[in-house]
Amino acid sequence: MTEQANPLQTGTSRLLAERRPDGVLHVTLNRPEARNAVSFEMWEGFSSLLDQVERDTPPRAIVLTGAGEYFSFGGDLKVPPNRGEGALATAARLEWGQRIIARLRRLPCPVIAAVEGGAYGIGWSIVLACDMVFAADNAAFGAPFVDYGLTPDGGAAWFLTRQLGRHRAAELIYSARSMPVAEAAAVGLVSRICPAGQVVEQALSFAGGMAKGNRHAVELTKRLLHGAETSDLETSHALELVYCARLQDGPELRQAREAFAAKRAAANAAKQD
Repeated sequence: MTEQANPLQTGTSRLLAERRPDGVLHVTLNRPEARNAVSFEMWEGFSSLLDQVERDTPPRAIVLTGAGEYFSFGGDLKVPPNRGEGALATAARLEWGQRIIARLRRLPCPVIAAVEGGAYGIGWSIVLACDMVFAADNAAFGAPFVDYGLTPDGGAAWFLTRQLGRHRAAELIYSARSMPVAEAAAVGLVSRICPAGQVVEQALSFAGGMAKGNRHAVELTKRLLHGAETSDLETSHALELVYCARLQDGPELRQAREAFAAKRAAANAAKQD
């Protein structure tokens, strides 16, 4: 009997999530009629989903996609972003989004953004918070905040400045231009370019293969990479020692060595035939 994907409850149809048989969590922004523009309802769904992910055993990996042929056009400009009566009530949707993006970035499992079409505004900020970005060969990215009389949000200025440097980030943000996928890949903002229509499939395949059989190694590597952004070499070395000692005592290393030895023996036998 073939194992089926296990849907997770997010409390909304605007964010879909299912845990696949290989342990990969597939999350879909689901407002295709609005190019998956982010709404309060979607952030609420993210909050519920992350509560479950943070409480349970981490998935092997997360692949984050947009429904249809687009990742996300950013915040929903047709719906007021305010809620409540607090001092910053007019930015309530953004503050919620900031919390979700920070939590997404801290997850102890690899997160892959699978981008069809494009990612703009806070939609791009979500992508920038991920560990890897698989993008269609016709995709584009943009931070057109100033064109709408806004400052960059969702961490866009922070992510882009760290990745591109101040001068490149400033040109991109002040011009509000679209960045084609080839340029994004050239400056390190895209991990892999895929044919249009195949991005999600390739991201899910990569995620399943990456984590296969070495779950703890993948999780601890994510923690090491995350810490490397804010720590010095000595701190990173200390974490390496702890993580390597942890893995030396576990079954994954033994199983990996046995698999390697069996593969090598099979290759040698084939040469002798």
